Amino acid sequence: MYRMYFYKAALFAAGAALVILGIVIISQRELLIAPLSAFAAAVLLIHAARNIFIFFSQGGRDGRKSPAAKLITAAVNIAIGVVIAVLPELTFSLATYLLAAYLLFNAASKAADIIVAKINRQPGHYTDAIALIFYIVFTVLLIANGTRKTAFLIISGIYCILFGAEILSDFAAKVIPQRVKNDLKRHIRISLPVFVSTFMPLESLRYINEYISLNDRMPETNNMADSEDPPDLEVMVHVSDNGSGRIGHLDIYIDGEVISFGNYDLSSQRLFGAFGDGVLFIADKQAYIDFSVTHDRQMIFAYGLRLTTEQLTAVRAEISRLKQNTVLWKAPYQQAVEEHGEDNVDFGDFKDYASAFWNGTHADFYKFTAGKFRIYSILSTNCVMLADSIIGKAGTDIICLTGVASPGIYYDYLERLYLTNRTMVVSKTIYDKNTIRI
Repeated sequence: MYRMYFYKAALFAAGAALVILGIVIISQRELLIAPLSAFAAAVLLIHAARNIFIFFSQGGRDGRKSPAAKLITAAVNIAIGVVIAVLPELTFSLATYLLAAYLLFNAASKAADIIVAKINRQPGHYTDAIALIFYIVFTVLLIANGTRKTAFLIISGIYCILFGAEILSDFAAKVIPQRVKNDLKRHIRISLPVFVSTFMPLESLRYINEYISLNDRMPETNNMADSEDPPDLEVMVHVSDNGSGRIGHLDIYIDGEVISFGNYDLSSQRLFGAFGDGVLFIADKQAYIDFSVTHDRQMIFAYGLRLTTEQLTAVRAEISRLKQNTVLWKAPYQQAVEEHGEDNVDFGDFKDYASAFWNGTHADFYKFTAGKFRIYSILSTNCVMLADSIIGKAGTDIICLTGVASPGIYYDYLERLYLTNRTMVVSKTIYDKNTIRI
């Protein structure tokens, strides 16, 4: 009970603080450069002091970082904090260039959307063109000497206001009666910056590993709303602590099938896997989770959604529409086994992920022949956007206001809905190699 009141109070306080901060940044502008720099320096130095304290008091081990990592992090924080405190103007200039680089990255993702749409002969995409122009214009303003400070502060202030308003809407969702919240409308949702949200699942993985190391069990997170009936749909966010797994993967489970999308045909991959043929796969949940947590060493956060009859019908219709634009495709190892027999084929000769995945799950692969998912793009038409195209039929918020859709953005969105009781997200289950639970 008290935890729920605390969460409501925290939502309201954070949302109101961000809105007020945004208004102050826009109204005061240059006057805030020194105070904001001092605040940032203080935060970094306090974090460094915490790491040093843990190193000496606990041998540097808190379940997530080694002693060496603690000291390196502390040293880096101290160095950056001192530079910010001593050279606030230089720090501010560097911050503007970093924001310009971030906007340019978003512009590149929108350009990729437009190019992929043209290749796939998809109409429209005027909103992508407008977003591309927006990102380019503000990138130029951030680089130009005469407008750099003003553009940076205005962008930062507007974002604080919008994100604070989004948090306040989450607070309102906890106090508005259920009958009002059932009328779901799909609209733009302000999310955390992608460079923050992308690594949120990874931080949760590390926290849970720490919890398991201390308590020898998984945190209890699985709870149902209103009944013990299973959810109508599950959204599964995958993350691991190695390689590209830190960014994660997203797929959905519905009607006994795991549905996912990716760049699985090695022969079609371009630019180190950033582009390629879009491949859909359908897998058994048990086999898929077993493979993910053992072979890929992933942790999976599965969020269960309760849908109305109309929402479920719309979701199923979208899945059917997507499947109609596909043809069966076979992984190289699967093709060899079917042609020559399993006894006559050496699995070790196949190094592609699709072959390993088929060997572990016997999933069915399909390539898109038409539509925007015919070509996979890591920045746009990726696993997140395919899942969102399906779940969006249930009326969920548009989660990708920025140029890039990462699993972390969806994780943040679902986690916030899960913590806000009486929404469509009614359960959360965590799977890892030590505690696989179905």
